[in-house]
Amino acid sequence: MGRQFAISDIHGCAKTFRQLVVNKLQLNKDDTLYLLGDYLNKGPDSKGVFDFIFTLKKENFNVKCLRGNHEQYLIEGLKYPWEEIEFLNRGGFETLDSFGVKTIHDIPQQYLDFIFGLSFYIEIEHYLLIHAGLNFDLEDPYKDDYSMLNIRKMEVDLNKTGGRNIIHGHVPTAYPEIEKSLNFRNHHISIDAGCVYHHIHALNHLAALEIQSNKLYIQQNID
Repeated sequence: MGRQFAISDIHGCAKTFRQLVVNKLQLNKDDTLYLLGDYLNKGPDSKGVFDFIFTLKKENFNVKCLRGNHEQYLIEGLKYPWEEIEFLNRGGFETLDSFGVKTIHDIPQQYLDFIFGLSFYIEIEHYLLIHAGLNFDLEDPYKDDYSMLNIRKMEVDLNKTGGRNIIHGHVPTAYPEIEKSLNFRNHHISIDAGCVYHHIHALNHLAALEIQSNKLYIQQNID
């Protein structure tokens, strides 16, 4: 069995994403790469992020992808005109520029099909992988799609996760703080190192967690 890596919140930083996967992780076909959502918006090359994912899949790398809140903004924008404005205000103009289109309805269908097909979470042996987290105030937190994409604070109930700790993104965190939390003392960690926030010195990195070894790989934003 190969290594398992988790990456979240790439946000259009395609060069940084490729550098991390190819040169830092040196991903091979025995490995599994879990991507926890927010591939698009804010950064300069959302199309390039998707294209690299598609290339990895075409070349038979084992890549499993989850939905983030920014993918959900796009889905809602395709359904409701007023939500398209919200999508654009959340970094969507950069996404349209990367595709060379004027509206989200002009994004090529293969990208939309990929986004609509994204799951909300993945369970592996000891961990739950998810974009944001779960609403543990509910008897069944898996019924709350909104919280899975958007929640920012949670007290993990291991009885409701089957004893699994949670690996998630969504909450930008300086990578030294991520490293301090790798003991899962609170039963969850955010691996969102705020790659797209190049103007914030403490962020501006893309992180990959090697799940078995609890080793963190870091790539500074080069986009």
